[in-house]
Amino acid sequence: MEKIIVKTGIYSFIVSFFLLVAFMKRIESTTDVDGMTSSVITPFPEFFFTIFRYSVITSIIAVLIAIAYLASMKKNE
Repeated sequence: MEKIIVKTGIYSFIVSFFLLVAFMKRIESTTDVDGMTSSVITPFPEFFFTIFRYSVITSIIAVLIAIAYLASMKKNE
């Protein structure tokens, strides 16, 4: 049971980290009231820590789901 929970945490962190690196935008466009568009570029350290934070949150949620699933399977036995 412990191996499954640890593997779930590690693999969900790695997968979510790589997916966020691939698909999260660093440049955001905003439109003013006058219709002018401006771009805001997130610096790399802030971008990295944002991705890291979302990956940690995702892995915590995945571990909680795995614990709930394993507890329900153990209860049914």
